[in-house]
Amino acid sequence: MSQTSALAIELMRIPDGFDQAAQEQLGQVAALVQSSRQYVWGTAELSNDAHDIFRDLKDPYERVNILCAYMDGRLVGRAEVRMPLISETDIAQIVVDVDPDELSEGIGRSLLSAAEQLAYGESRRVIRLVTEHPASELKAPAGPGDGSVMGGETSGVGVQWIDAADGSGKLPASHRQTRFAEHAGYELQTVSSFALLDVPLPQERVESIERSLEEVPFTERYALHTWVDSAPEELLEPLARLHARLPSDSFVKPIVSDPDPWDAERVRRTERLREEDGDRSLMAVAEDRDNGELVGMTELILAQHRPTLALQDETLVIREHRGRRLGMRLKMANLKQLTEVQPEVETVYSWTHTGNDRMNWVNAQLGFQDAGQSAVWLRDFRAN
Repeated sequence: MSQTSALAIELMRIPDGFDQAAQEQLGQVAALVQSSRQYVWGTAELSNDAHDIFRDLKDPYERVNILCAYMDGRLVGRAEVRMPLISETDIAQIVVDVDPDELSEGIGRSLLSAAEQLAYGESRRVIRLVTEHPASELKAPAGPGDGSVMGGETSGVGVQWIDAADGSGKLPASHRQTRFAEHAGYELQTVSSFALLDVPLPQERVESIERSLEEVPFTERYALHTWVDSAPEELLEPLARLHARLPSDSFVKPIVSDPDPWDAERVRRTERLREEDGDRSLMAVAEDRDNGELVGMTELILAQHRPTLALQDETLVIREHRGRRLGMRLKMANLKQLTEVQPEVETVYSWTHTGNDRMNWVNAQLGFQDAGQSAVWLRDFRAN
């Protein structure tokens, strides 16, 4: 698409099938992203492999394009451009990764510019840029919710902070990725932290948490249910209604609106798609005994090709039932289920908005350790 000095940026042709050529090409992209995340986060476990990328490129609900940057024939960067096809069709989301050995060559800026041009050519006028940040050693003086699940023991006094527009958290202005986004004209919208938990939990920690839970009444009002993969038929409709509460009861409003209403069929469809991908789901829910409605849930995803890790998906307690330690009970129940279903799992990864003090506190009690951050930035080209 463009060429500057020895740098060439090309739009990847979407392969028809996952043949040997596709495996090699997408394998190079996967290795580059893994290298980038290893450099920023200290782990590459959360990166997709070649087959995951191939499935992404075939998503019927999003057009996914990949721009590859080559220097002297060697892949040194990529930009992923996602464009929704059902709703919000004026929006594109961009993620840029650069070989850690080439960070000073302006490759990221060139890739971002090319990605913006591609999105603009598809009539996308609102661009979301996703950046990835290390777990900051700098803590804002406000305490928990500053990007560290353990709270801010290291003073952030004298540090310049960038606040997210949705109140989800903040980033140090000194981060390389922060400077990259601001220099390109983007405004910070939301910040999430991810943390990791070694499992199984030490027995003394389990006993300490269980003792603290005994102080809060539970069984008179609530019942816990857990399952693997498919929801019990009798809980299907209540589960769909609970999913429908996510946009209004989450800590911050989701970035992308959900045009597809939640009902029993959508729950089953989601379960089928996960099964087709080879992944598994562990679910724990809290039922209100008074009316049979589900008032809280947490879900762990077991990825097919990553048998030693689990990914924390949604955790939600609806607003009128908060303050009763339901979030902790749900997570403890699902971690217990995890050890029974897939005992080879060693690490659980969890994503939380950095300003979500309540969930960060729960994660801290469980023993999660801060590992990195991601941010979403916005640039509206309609204003230009």
